Amino acid sequence: MCFHVKVTKTKEQIEKKSRLKFKPEVRFAPNPHFKGFDHPKLPVITNQQDYIHLFEWGLIPHWAGNDFNSNNTLNARIETIDEKPSFRDAYTNRCVILVDGFYEWRHEGKDKIKYDIGINNNLMCLAGLYSDDTFTIVTTEAVGIMDYIHNTKHRMPIVLNDDENLMNWLNCKPIVPFTDFSYQREDGQVSLFG
Repeated sequence: MCFHVKVTKTKEQIEKKSRLKFKPEVRFAPNPHFKGFDHPKLPVITNQQDYIHLFEWGLIPHWAGNDFNSNNTLNARIETIDEKPSFRDAYTNRCVILVDGFYEWRHEGKDKIKYDIGINNNLMCLAGLYSDDTFTIVTTEAVGIMDYIHNTKHRMPIVLNDDENLMNWLNCKPIVPFTDFSYQREDGQVSLFG
């Protein structure tokens, strides 16, 4: 799954890359490590494509009560988003979350090795769903290098690497997730794959 991301770009850099603006009153501070379970507010573009919004990570459905645990909705599986009660009402509320990387851990025996994954430190769009001012990151089955790194749950966020896939996602049309990531072990050692 995807519970750790980084957004090291400034508000101005995000605006320049996305060609949309934050609302003037929005304040955003970059951070090299946002943790989903802290429910941070991250830059999001909805299918309305009006502004860059700051939404809280952990989708809260419109029907949820005060005791709803949004730790359970940090991620949504693409295979079941139209079936699960927490996501099916938001199925057409498509969005993208703007990040410049995410972190996953590879399990090797008792050791966990942290990997910093991205697209050469460039801004990228993760597929998501939103409800009010909250969002979830949509995941799919891990392939390629992500299957090697995330070797316990075998999941990865859906990354939309070009305008066609981004617009298809926002308009509920078929997509082809990006899989050609750059990656680096936190300990700096070289990994041999395959």
